Amino acid sequence: MVDTSRTSAPVRTVGDLPGPRPLPLLGNLPEFVRGGVTNRVLERWCDTYGLTYRFHLARQEAVATADPAVADVVLRRRPGDFRRSAVMSRIIDEMAPHGVFTAEGERWRRLRKVAAQSLNAAYLRQYFTTITRVTERLERLWRAAADSGEPVDVLDCTMRYTLDVTVGLAMGHDLNALEHTGDGLHRRLPMLFPELARRIQAPFPYWRYVKLPRDRRLDATVREIEDLVRDRFAEARERIATGAAPATFLEALVKPLENEPAATDEEVFGNVLTMLLAGEDTTSSTAAWAIHYLAENPAELRRVRAEADEVLGGTRFPADPATVSRLRHAQAVVDETLRLRPVAPYLVLQPTADVTLTTQDGPLRVPEDKLIFVLTSYGALRDRVRFPDPDVFRPQRWLDGQLPAESLPFAPFGTGPRFCPGRNLALIEAAVIVSVLSRAFDLVPERSAGPVTERTTFTSFPQNLNVRVRHRAERSEA
Repeated sequence: MVDTSRTSAPVRTVGDLPGPRPLPLLGNLPEFVRGGVTNRVLERWCDTYGLTYRFHLARQEAVATADPAVADVVLRRRPGDFRRSAVMSRIIDEMAPHGVFTAEGERWRRLRKVAAQSLNAAYLRQYFTTITRVTERLERLWRAAADSGEPVDVLDCTMRYTLDVTVGLAMGHDLNALEHTGDGLHRRLPMLFPELARRIQAPFPYWRYVKLPRDRRLDATVREIEDLVRDRFAEARERIATGAAPATFLEALVKPLENEPAATDEEVFGNVLTMLLAGEDTTSSTAAWAIHYLAENPAELRRVRAEADEVLGGTRFPADPATVSRLRHAQAVVDETLRLRPVAPYLVLQPTADVTLTTQDGPLRVPEDKLIFVLTSYGALRDRVRFPDPDVFRPQRWLDGQLPAESLPFAPFGTGPRFCPGRNLALIEAAVIVSVLSRAFDLVPERSAGPVTERTTFTSFPQNLNVRVRHRAERSEA
């Protein structure tokens, strides 16, 4: 048993916790899934029942917590004392087996080292030519939209952008999703995340017994990716065998770490597919929301533009990660966007043994394998001391020097040993998009089709997010 309690107060059980009243058989499932914003439902229950409460998904009882101390313990004691939801891991493993995302124990420690090295700062410098190439395409696409006067579907553009970057960095393959309009892998890849979320939320794993057309399409897409990865893997092995430095994530996986065995073919495929999944939806959502807030706040757009003029000078795009690091206001826009619209607002974990957690209301005993929904961003939306006017979009709060580094209750990339290894890449991509587009265009919200809304599947993303793009009125206004 793991015991994190340090008080002599009576130990409560999960049954002692407050929470929404469940319906017969269905529990709180109808309210949980209604409207497609499960994160907002969890936050609303937190407002009503306190930082730690219980609820029911059909007949399954679960715990939700936004208590920073509890969340810190749970996240830092992974993977030994807490693991990812067994249902989620099983379903992801069906699509991308042997990857670092679902690995546990010693296998996770080894795969984590490989993934972290493959995404470190040295490799990002080598990868930056891909980011520059894709950014040029994005700007060209928006210039065409400015010329035509047609509104831009922001999330579609940022998804295509991050897909091009991710596939290019992962395998050295130029998918060119931004400019291709016909059928192809660039159209099928974005469907992986929604299908993954649908299966995780399904009450019964029917696809293991009967395949519907959408399941067959999913299987075909995964096989298509696997074939592409295996072809690139053979080329990567040949190139690394010559002594060449890794130029892609795949080549970095091929090169074994010192005193570590080489990754197997299955582990390589699992890690590359995990990178495609994690690198596309999450980064694209953050970049899209950031563009939304800049369109709604022209003064902030002008600040980002003035900074880009100063930092980039006569060049159109940042030359390297070091240049991106000087775009501090663009980075502040991204941080504020992550605070207001976290892409992964909660994690679903399970203890590997009975555990007693110290909550703000006293010790709480949680049995082995009980689902724990950890709300990693709730405090950043409610903490009026650390974040005055928490509902207001205010990037300047990240530039005043008063906020500490990422830590709970603001941990958009997690914390502890399983901290997201793709953090730096995601922040670079989002900052580049924000800076380059703000410098080149005026952005006008497009609301003719209704308001911008939010939806949560496996991650949270905007819906109906469109803008009108105009060529920058005055190049000298900064």
